[in-house]
Parts: sequence; structure tokens; C-alpha cells
Amino acid sequence: MKTLTLSFAAVALFSAFGSQATAYQNVFDTDGYERLTNYTSGPVSSALLTGEFAHNFEAQLVLRGEGAYCESANLYSANDGRHIVNLGVKTIADRNTVEMGVAIPEATLTEKKVLHVSCYDAAGDWYKVLVNVPGAPVVDWQIELTPAGDFVNQPYSYGYHTAYHISSRLVIDNQNNDARCSIVADRGVSLGLFHGEDRKGPFHSDVFTLDTVVDNKAKNPVLYQILECENAVGKTMAVKVFNLTDPNGIYTYEDQLIVK
Repeated sequence: MKTLTLSFAAVALFSAFGSQATAYQNVFDTDGYERLTNYTSGPVSSALLTGEFAHNFEAQLVLRGEGAYCESANLYSANDGRHIVNLGVKTIADRNTVEMGVAIPEATLTEKKVLHVSCYDAAGDWYKVLVNVPGAPVVDWQIELTPAGDFVNQPYSYGYHTAYHISSRLVIDNQNNDARCSIVADRGVSLGLFHGEDRKGPFHSDVFTLDTVVDNKAKNPVLYQILECENAVGKTMAVKVFNLTDPNGIYTYEDQLIVK
């Protein structure tokens, strides 16, 4: 009976300390997937996503008053809650801030995430500060070119199609309200992909369609287009190059989607 009594006592003691060890409070991000998050309670007053590239996540937290500090941080998938990576945490005492950064696995660059930061206030109370982190912009660009004019052979130079028909459907999810997209290279041929413009923003998501014939007055041997979308954590670039020098048709010379 003494053994049984001691066992019950041990369980009760473990339960008491176990409950205390995990008795943290969650401080939620209610500002969505934006670059800046403000908190009305807890040891952190604000969190700012400071990185420029999706491969290298960086964030800065401003502490609420002296005595508050943070000791660890982890990134989790917002989709299924799985752990992605843990982060190094550095306190800048004279600025009352906490900085952190880490390399992001390639497979998760466009995935929404949640940053969990373990922090304490001046009274020693434990908090989990949550920060919503958007994935890099998601770009799906389907485009097709077909001849719509004559083919001109040029001696000692490339031939070219005098006109071509473009059918384009561009679907963009920037995963962030303050994101922007623009054409960063076109070699002088503006297609007005963003509802007749070469740029759009800020915006979260949209679908852009184009059905038009382009007159190749400049006798270009290629159609060259690069668009880039940028949000709070990174950039996604789409590259399309079409060869206009084949008399039998127009084919894709380069088609890349780059997350950086």
C-alpha cells in the first residue's frame, strides 16, 4: 500500500509540474499574412518580416518594455502544422529587439507558414508569440503563340514572323495584400499583361487574360518576357521566350519559374 500511495503522489507531483511547464499563453497574429504585425498584449509589441528572398527567412520582434526576452523560435506549416525548421534567436538589448533568420527548404518556399516564438515578459510569464508568414507568390502562366501573318526570309540573317496571335492566362496568388507584380524585361514589346498595364499592385490575387495579335514591326527573332511578383518574404519570377525564326511555326525557347 505504501508503494501505491507513493505512486499516486508521484503522479500528482508530475502532473502539477508538467502543467506548470506547459502553461504558456498564445499571442495570435490577427493582422493576416502581412509584413508588419502589431500585438496588443504579451511580451512582444510588433513583429516585422525583414527578409528580401524566400530562401532566407528573417524577422525582427520589438519587445514590450525592459525585462522581456525571447529564447527560441520555430517555423511550422500553416497547412498541416508540421515542423519546418528551427531558427536562431538574437536579442539586441540596446534596441529592445529580437532578430532571427534561417534558410528555408526549397520544397516549402511557396507554402504559408506560422512562426512560433517562445518569449517571456518582465514578470517571467511564458508566451508563444505567433506570426503569420506568407509563402512566396504563386504564379501560373499559360501562354500560346501562333503565326498570324507572313514569314519573311532575310538573307544573311534570321527570318521572322510578321505577326503572331497570343493567348495568355496568368493566375497569380501573392499570398499577401501588399504584393506587387511587374514586367521587368520585354525587349521593347509591351503586352499589357496586367489588364492592359505592365504592372499591378498592391493586390492579393487576380486572373489576367490576353487574346490579341501582335504586329512584329521591329522584326524581332524572339518574344522575350520576364514578369516578377514580390511579397513580404520573397519573389517569384516567370520567364518566357518564344522563337519567331521558324517558318513552320512558333515554339517555346525558354520557360522558367524561379522563386528567389
